[in-house]
Amino acid sequence: MITTTIRNLTQDETQRQIKRLPSVYKRFENFVLKLIVVVLVLLAPLLIYDRFNPVPSHTQAVYCIVIVILAVLIVFWVTKKFEGGLTNSKQIDNIKSGQVEVVKVQTTRAIKREDFEDFGVAFYLAVVDNGQPKTLFLWGQYLDELEYEKTFPNTEFEFIRKVGSDEFIDFKTSGQYFIEEKVLPAFDKEVWKTGRYPVNGQLLDQVIDDIV
Repeated sequence: MITTTIRNLTQDETQRQIKRLPSVYKRFENFVLKLIVVVLVLLAPLLIYDRFNPVPSHTQAVYCIVIVILAVLIVFWVTKKFEGGLTNSKQIDNIKSGQVEVVKVQTTRAIKREDFEDFGVAFYLAVVDNGQPKTLFLWGQYLDELEYEKTFPNTEFEFIRKVGSDEFIDFKTSGQYFIEEKVLPAFDKEVWKTGRYPVNGQLLDQVIDDIV
């Protein structure tokens, strides 16, 4: 059986999420690295042109000043639009106002899929969702440690994730360890190229007996 409830983050979960955010120093470091890349890209036409038609030094100086200013504006815009700026204030606000899904699972059947290049092992788990038999897919390095400790597969467990995300905030087992029914090979390169594979925490509309 699988059940999902939605709630706000607890104070402890909020603090743990905030601690995972990059520091201001790290953000500034990334800003500088992007700035260097953009400057080099914008300077490339001048360097190529100057190789065949030498450009006066004063013209080069003016061009370089314009390029640096333009590069700063571009990188600042990209950082603000896609990363929230040089501080974590926007991300912190999103965390505090966000909600999480608490997914509780009961199962007695599992199929393991071998790891592919250190992405972690995967498990298909038989569940019942609203009376319908389905399969829950879990995948990631966090399962390697649980498997090594012989606490997974487990008859009862729960995971917490942000609504709409496949990244878990927490994962806890509370039942009994059992051994998977069989082990499948890792996804082959063709599957990786096409992207036809489930994501961590995805509920598949098929029974576990159809997994091959």
